[in-house]
Amino acid sequence: MSTAATQPKFSSVAELRDSIVSSGNLDAAWAAKMLHKVPEMQSVKDRAAFLVELAKGKVVLDIGCTGAISKQIKLAAKTYYGVDKVAGDGVEVVDIDHRPDKMPLHEDVEQIICSEVLEHLANPGYFLLALKKLYAGKEVCITVPNAGAYGVRGDCEIVPGDHVCWYSYTTLCALLTRYGLKASECQWYNGPPHKAEGLIMKVTL
Repeated sequence: MSTAATQPKFSSVAELRDSIVSSGNLDAAWAAKMLHKVPEMQSVKDRAAFLVELAKGKVVLDIGCTGAISKQIKLAAKTYYGVDKVAGDGVEVVDIDHRPDKMPLHEDVEQIICSEVLEHLANPGYFLLALKKLYAGKEVCITVPNAGAYGVRGDCEIVPGDHVCWYSYTTLCALLTRYGLKASECQWYNGPPHKAEGLIMKVTL
């Protein structure tokens, strides 16, 4: 019989917590702190296609915009504003890690896209506060790699060397909550639930 077939199934986080505590391995305080329910969420097959569809016919602010997906977003958008720390065609250069308060304000923006950015920032909360101040009431679509999809192989970590943190559903929600924000829509992208490559969250600033 396979190991997977013998694994117990739990109908709730509370049931899992009770099982761990009753086994005598860990105490109730640890279980309450460490185990968190993740809601059922759909999985988007292709992050690029999702963002391009989101941008279609809209005035878009694309933060962190020098990748290949941004070129597709630019073609789909009605009007396109790009912001990045690296210069490029039509890109407004801003050091969003150290000086997010210098981001430009475009009054006509309808959709903000912040794809694969937060994991690069030393102070993502400062960035979110600056964005909220400039674009209060606007929707931002945030995507991040999912911590649950990666790990260690032998003595090697599987992680881009320019990332400074990992996000899971729980930790990204905690970051948003700390700065007075809440996701209105959450999805996985590129893979099955919990093990997908990344997370998508739509947030009203």
